[in-house]
Amino acid sequence: MNFNNTRTSIFTLILLVFSLASLGSAEEVIDSIAAKVDDEIILESEIGYGISTMLLENEIKYPDQDQINELREQVLESYIFQKVLLAKAIEETLSVEDRTVEKELTRKLDNLIARVGSQEKLVEYFGKTIRQIKREMRQGVEDGLLIEMLRQQKITSARVRRQDVIDFYESNIQDFPMMPEQVALSHILLNVEASDAAIQAARNGINEVLQLIRGGADFDSMAMVSSQDPSAPQGGRLGFTNRGDLFPSFEEAAYALEPGQVSDVTQTRYGLHIIKLINRQGERISTQHILFQLSPTSEDWTRVREKAGKIREEIIAGASFADFASELSDDEESAKNGGKLELLPLENIPEDFSSVIAYIDIGDIPEPFDSAYGIHLIRLDERVKARKLSLNDDWQTLQMLALNTKREQIFSDWVLELKEQHYIWP
Repeated sequence: MNFNNTRTSIFTLILLVFSLASLGSAEEVIDSIAAKVDDEIILESEIGYGISTMLLENEIKYPDQDQINELREQVLESYIFQKVLLAKAIEETLSVEDRTVEKELTRKLDNLIARVGSQEKLVEYFGKTIRQIKREMRQGVEDGLLIEMLRQQKITSARVRRQDVIDFYESNIQDFPMMPEQVALSHILLNVEASDAAIQAARNGINEVLQLIRGGADFDSMAMVSSQDPSAPQGGRLGFTNRGDLFPSFEEAAYALEPGQVSDVTQTRYGLHIIKLINRQGERISTQHILFQLSPTSEDWTRVREKAGKIREEIIAGASFADFASELSDDEESAKNGGKLELLPLENIPEDFSSVIAYIDIGDIPEPFDSAYGIHLIRLDERVKARKLSLNDDWQTLQMLALNTKREQIFSDWVLELKEQHYIWP
């Protein structure tokens, strides 16, 4: 086994492809049947979309033909496995709760946005609005969760003995990568929120726009010049959406309108909106909007930065970092543990953090620093140098690697057995 091999496992490949299985680019695809599993067909367009997903996930911008051919083979194989596994899920009457699907859908969408850099870039990549992307991802995400349920049922009973771990280590010792340098941090995050003055300034601004529209100004033109939403170049048009696609307060205002009517100012987590209902088809509505974001000012950032500086001074003077983190940090997960973050590879830590960590010693608390999330205070608690895996120092890691390898083999063998029970063309 080569641990540097980039070929993806059956399960991981299925999840990568099917979270975006129904999404396509803005280009039209001439369709034909690529394969069949019993009565279920797999279209060439689906294969193309799957390849696009893999390229995005692996950050391959300019693939050559050999890479495309290899990805096509993997994507087609994963579609066949998906059809086989979903047939098994239906046979066993498995189901996933809507709230579980929604949570996983949000997580995957956030990961994609982080990977491409912004919502605007993701919209450009797929040629669809965020709401359309989310709606079209939903079935793929639900299918992936059903497959995960099947996988868990199959692999949960797998165990490895001590000798299994030793054998696994000795068989793969040449293939193990170096353990990267790792660090353990304690962390306090202070969100930077718009002050009352900034909120009032935004409200004054959007009220002026609303008065202009009610005085006869063209909504599209006002959206283009004043809206802070990515939809501004399109006159704030969001296209048709279903009930539940948008924020509740936005929908409450939009569904109360008649076609052509304009709402009062409405607030969501994104900011302040003016909404116009263009058309309604049953429970589907077509809207356009103008957004004024409730963005913090430079004075707001300075205010929070000074607060973080005072906290740092108190901790250096002897106050408890953990107490401050538990009481004040806006990073809810780490706050539960007194701000402590698990040991993480330095190469996986955001540059905002790693550039600071590179020059401090154990126990140091550097000056507060900014990121897109707010103001951070950190303390370096531990630093582990890069090294090779060893039985003495990394037993738990090796045990988990051995167990995961066994589980993957069990699952892969089972999927291949299921595949033999179906008609597959070609």
